[in-house]
Amino acid sequence: MPHVDLPSGIRIRYDERGPRTARPLVLAHGFTVSLEMWFPQMHVLSQDYRLITWDARGHGGSSAPYEVETYTMPALAQDLRGLLGALDAVDGAVVGGTSFGGMIATQYAMDHPADVHALILSDTTTRGPDAPDTPDAPDAERGTPEWAGDPGLEGGLHAMRTRPDLTEALTRLEVPALVIVGTEDGMILPGLHRLDGLPTRRLVRLAGCGHGTSSQRPREWGEEVLRFLADVDAGAPLGEDEVR
Repeated sequence: MPHVDLPSGIRIRYDERGPRTARPLVLAHGFTVSLEMWFPQMHVLSQDYRLITWDARGHGGSSAPYEVETYTMPALAQDLRGLLGALDAVDGAVVGGTSFGGMIATQYAMDHPADVHALILSDTTTRGPDAPDTPDAPDAERGTPEWAGDPGLEGGLHAMRTRPDLTEALTRLEVPALVIVGTEDGMILPGLHRLDGLPTRRLVRLAGCGHGTSSQRPREWGEEVLRFLADVDAGAPLGEDEVR
């Protein structure tokens, strides 16, 4: 797969498919995985969109610096900015992600709201003002995980633990947002209310899913994204809270 070398020295692996003249749809993966997690959605989402998936630093085929402190959520969002700039895909992009990737997407939307057409937040929420020193990622709850000592994954953990709390800032984000969560996701549901402040949003709860809705119900996940984007483009009402 191709790579982009950023001025910061970070090398980002990415995949691109679909019409180059179509609106960019950019998806960020979850913690400990890579862009391959989006394979089940790639065909359907690339029919009408320029689908770009990518490996965050420390994951997959992207650079994994040894300095854990260089992994911050703003830095990860800046990596995404550099990738989209190199691909001439900044303007009017739909930006999204799942879990860890949703945190990156949220930070990117806050840093560059004028360039984001719509936001997709799956299996994720904000940090919260009183968050404990643990991230919203399943592997982080296992004590000492098998990847302990891996600089990229330790760095990703550091980025989640130290990420800014964007709860209050989201109330000023004038970007339509789709929030997807599993009805059985005990990790995200307790803090899901922190996304209530999004001014224009649709909440879809996928029945029977825990953490990782895009892999547990991949077809329905892709359908909800396309339905949402069609409604955004049509100017249709988005304020729904549905169980699907």
